[in-house]
Amino acid sequence: MTEELDLEHAGEDARKLVLLGAAQKAGLFPALTEETDIKTLKRKLKADERALFIVLEALYRLGYVNKRNERYILADKARPLFIEHGDDYVGGYLPHFLNILEAWLALPEIIKGSKPERETPRDVSSFMHAMASKPDKAVEYVVNLCLKRKKDAKSALDLGGGPGKYAKAFVNRGLSAVLYDMPQTIDYVGTEFELKGIKNLMLKKGDFTRDEFVKEFEAELFDIVFMGNICHIYSEEGNKRLLKNVTKLLRKGGMVAIEDFVRGRSPDAEMFAVNMLANTEGGSTWTEAQYREWLESAGFHNIEITDLAGRGNQLITAFLEKA
Repeated sequence: MTEELDLEHAGEDARKLVLLGAAQKAGLFPALTEETDIKTLKRKLKADERALFIVLEALYRLGYVNKRNERYILADKARPLFIEHGDDYVGGYLPHFLNILEAWLALPEIIKGSKPERETPRDVSSFMHAMASKPDKAVEYVVNLCLKRKKDAKSALDLGGGPGKYAKAFVNRGLSAVLYDMPQTIDYVGTEFELKGIKNLMLKKGDFTRDEFVKEFEAELFDIVFMGNICHIYSEEGNKRLLKNVTKLLRKGGMVAIEDFVRGRSPDAEMFAVNMLANTEGGSTWTEAQYREWLESAGFHNIEITDLAGRGNQLITAFLEKA
């Protein structure tokens, strides 16, 4: 299926997204929850006066900011987008979008064989806020599907779970959960998202791309290992290795749950693979046949793939063979 693209309108929309993302990342929208003038904003944000004027006037013209007597305030339509953390909130995603766009601009060189340049250190703040912007209802929907398949689950490992939305959702359903991610990520989300001290939620630092990471659990086994938006980051060999390691963390009869874009089922898989081309050395989106091959090779059976309602991705669940 082909999609007609109006290049002029698409370019204009892209510029608007960059403007909105820049305003959010600079802290402009939170600073406009009450009526204020440019000089006050300049002091508050330590910003450039000329830049503030040009950006505010553009936002006013687009309808995201109201203006009265040279004073500006966030428009009503902008508040659910940038301030209120409801289903319409995009403020957490837009700064991450700017980072994605920067990576995509290197595609001409990557197509010719260059490797993506990784940000060092990674912009943990933008990435985690983007991941945290996923609506709670969407997270709860996926967790409910997991628990329908594994009704007797009492523990879950949220592997590479970032802001911990899935780990918290499992805890809220009565399970104990471990959130496992890179040290800098755990340090950030533990404080920023107030994950420290939540009953039945453990934060654990490590790197699951190392085969040795399973030893860090000291024979602790789980009923569910949840892998949300992980497999697209890695190569086929990397995913095969990871799934074999996951078997060492599951009780017999335990379940792995993978949320991702399945090529051939997701309408977004091909374009998302381009994002992985721009941002990773071996990542892509993978087919149902590939997932089934990896899982069966690792010792999983009873594999199900569910198209997530209202989403462009899928949930893959499979059980570890019982002894």
